[in-house]
Amino acid sequence: MRNFITLFFVIFIFPFLLSAKEPVQVAILHNDGYTLYQEFRPNDNTYKNTVRDMEVLASKHKNKVFSNAATLVKTIQNKCKRYYDINTKLIEILKKKWSKPHYADMDEEWKETTFAKDRKKVQDIHRLSLGMQQAYNDWNELRNKAFEKKDIKEIAKELEKANNALKTTIDGVLAEEKPAMDAISKELEIIKMSK
Repeated sequence: MRNFITLFFVIFIFPFLLSAKEPVQVAILHNDGYTLYQEFRPNDNTYKNTVRDMEVLASKHKNKVFSNAATLVKTIQNKCKRYYDINTKLIEILKKKWSKPHYADMDEEWKETTFAKDRKKVQDIHRLSLGMQQAYNDWNELRNKAFEKKDIKEIAKELEKANNALKTTIDGVLAEEKPAMDAISKELEIIKMSK
């Protein structure tokens, strides 16, 4: 009976006691990371499938419009993966930072202000990913309309318009990348050093 009580404590009570001491900032960052993971997985699969479909069409119809579409979607896929990887590492760094005991003793106003700045870094990188996702969604809508046409030449013509719009949007998101990366330059250095 005594072993059962000890086992019960170790399995159920002890983890609860440990998590109760976790700072709220760490819990928020943990939830942000989980949300990013839930978003990243299905989108990454969608991009892979779309690239494959466009490459098959490029091979079948010998038309560069389809291979250009595949290249653009690969750009989105690669950038979203990069943003996800950076954010995952950034969240880990920030969780360690906010787990330090002296942070718990800091004044509440300082904590709120500092945490808002730290969380903004995560959100800014996430916004880049959301921009790429929105670019894909807009392109996908135009692609679906293009495929309503019956003739492959008409499809290619409409898809080329969709590709041009996608390229413009990707370029717009990439223009916002530098300021977001500059804001996390210290953390990026830590990430590079930890490899």
